[in-house]
Amino acid sequence: MSQSDSIYITIILAVFIIYTLRRFEIFDFLKVLFMGTDKKRALKQFFSSHFKYFNQLSDQEKDIFVIRAYKLLQKVRIIGRQDFKVSTDIKLFVIAAYVQLTFGFNFYMLPKFRTILLYPDAYQNKITGKMHYGEVNPKGIVVLSWKTLLKGHKITDDAINLGLHEMAHALMHTIIHSNDHEIGLDRYLRNIVNLSYEEMEKIKSSDNHLFRSYAGTNMYEFFAIAVENFFEKPVEFKKHLPQLYNYLVLLLKQDPVSGKFRFNHNKNIKWW
Repeated sequence: MSQSDSIYITIILAVFIIYTLRRFEIFDFLKVLFMGTDKKRALKQFFSSHFKYFNQLSDQEKDIFVIRAYKLLQKVRIIGRQDFKVSTDIKLFVIAAYVQLTFGFNFYMLPKFRTILLYPDAYQNKITGKMHYGEVNPKGIVVLSWKTLLKGHKITDDAINLGLHEMAHALMHTIIHSNDHEIGLDRYLRNIVNLSYEEMEKIKSSDNHLFRSYAGTNMYEFFAIAVENFFEKPVEFKKHLPQLYNYLVLLLKQDPVSGKFRFNHNKNIKWW
């Protein structure tokens, strides 16, 4: 065997090992292991005390949730505005929506969105001059009102969750404007957008739609509110809008109605 053949085989073997480790999320479990028992226990206790979604997960999924939250705390800057002091607990509340929305993905980072600005309450947008509770800046910044974010986490069945709403905007922007996501999401998002036009007309002409009226504003708000309903009113969502619900299942790779929060979708792994 020549030296070049040996190098070639070594490279193939290395790629295969990395693929296998990532496929079965061994890297994530090693990270959990090296976090330390106390840190892992503390994070699990925090999330189980505050998040209904976390408590629906299996023990294995809880480990994945914890390590992703831990990693995102190191990758995402969360900055307080108007002298708002951002504690570790507050950061965990902010990160939880990020982890929840992307939990079905193998590649859960939204690389462009690594800065989150946190205001104590509603704030005035310098461009519109209006008071806002949250927004997503295409430059890669998510802005949130802490008071509204916290309320969204505490009330889990009204389909109003600021964290999920704004992270849904960030996800949609990522899918439309970049390739930094798993293969196949573009197609599912297009199906959702196509359905949104018909539903937006229904929303504008009726007060009886499952989604609140703001969903009729445009396809971006429709998508964000669909995500809120998907997680907080899944049974009603599936009953009234089954096709749209199923497209969101395919997009997010989760199915809250059946209690499945991670599918076996490793064939869709995209290396980047």
